[in-house]
Amino acid sequence: MSAYLAHIPEVQAACTRALEVAAERGEAFDSIVFHAGSLATYHADDLEIPFRAGAHFLRFAPVPGPDHLLVFRPGVRTRLIRAVASCFWHASAAAVDDDVAAALDVIEAQDPRVVFRGLADVGRCAFVGEDGGVAGALDIALPDTNPAALLAALDWERGLKTEYEVDCIREAQQVASLGHVALRERIEGCPSEFELHIAYLTATRQLEAELPYPSIIAWDEASAVLHYQHRRKQRPHPARCFLVDAGVRVRGYASDITRTYCRNPGDSDIFATLLDGMEALQQTLVDAVRPGVDFVDLHRLAESEIATLLRDAGILRVGVEQAREQRIVFAFFPHGLGHHLGLQVHDVGGQQADPQGTLRPPPDDCPHLRTTRRLASRHVITIEPGLYFIPSLLDPLRGNDAINWALVDRLTPMGGIRIEDDVLVTEGEPHNLTRLFLPGH
Repeated sequence: MSAYLAHIPEVQAACTRALEVAAERGEAFDSIVFHAGSLATYHADDLEIPFRAGAHFLRFAPVPGPDHLLVFRPGVRTRLIRAVASCFWHASAAAVDDDVAAALDVIEAQDPRVVFRGLADVGRCAFVGEDGGVAGALDIALPDTNPAALLAALDWERGLKTEYEVDCIREAQQVASLGHVALRERIEGCPSEFELHIAYLTATRQLEAELPYPSIIAWDEASAVLHYQHRRKQRPHPARCFLVDAGVRVRGYASDITRTYCRNPGDSDIFATLLDGMEALQQTLVDAVRPGVDFVDLHRLAESEIATLLRDAGILRVGVEQAREQRIVFAFFPHGLGHHLGLQVHDVGGQQADPQGTLRPPPDDCPHLRTTRRLASRHVITIEPGLYFIPSLLDPLRGNDAINWALVDRLTPMGGIRIEDDVLVTEGEPHNLTRLFLPGH
């Protein structure tokens, strides 16, 4: 039996639990219809926005294309109503995978909405999907469209990955590593960010629209822009530091990997030392991943260790606790340590405390932390500490003698450091999925 065939009963059980949680909170449904999504166009244009199916739908059915419906009801074989409309503007839909056909009751239709309205056994049905207009066409009332309690329970369940899901994420590591290795082998020649972007797409055999997120490919000072997207076409100078944050998708599941390389550090050999320190720190944090660990505590450990690196390098003139209390560390490490990973790069449920949807917002001292949840076996998370020289964050601290500003000014043109792996939480040692295929810097 393939991992996917074993995966479907687990997802069905998760949906049944979600329905039970929703019922306890006053949302009593007999079934759920998951919508793949609808095609959309840019404003005032007929150009279609690249389509990406909804994650809750994809967890059941890795089937490309819009308009499909998937109907789940406990005790009834799950039905995939697959849109196969014939249109001379678009290619015909490919046949579904044999495993999908074996696991689900596949019904093909020109208009899946008509088939759904003809089903007699759905009872009160919740709609999960982004297009409320489709819910209306299915005669599903507005209160039953993306009901909050049901969505919270479904999001919580998605944190626990099945063997099939881990296989997909692991394969996404392998494919992405081909791109990372291709870039690492090219940077000595100082190609442009644009050239390296094309090299990544070529090595991974991905179209840009297929990527899980827009790749970050940055030389020097641009590596300190957390979501940098310019991909400059001119070759870099002086080309001292290179950062790549890029992944791929496999059957909808993402990888999210970052590497930083120091090339020709020149007078700023301290930056190379910081990079070595961040590599060691990142691996220490990976080793600390265990069931029951509070991710907030792990983030704070990362802050303390980064403060130690800054002090040892001569950048900070104060102790670790004072640096944290004065929010100095935040200026060098402003983002969260990591996040849940799955069908979405920043996967859902990371700030939930329970299946009922009780939120655990990030603390005031780490406001951008995307995951505040206690880790559990079968979670997949990223571990991505960073250390950056970002003028907009550091300039307001000018005049603070706790910082060696002469050294900061030397290092600012180097940009920043981020090292990121994707890690499976297990009952024993953490399983670093990324390092199966890609070493550190």
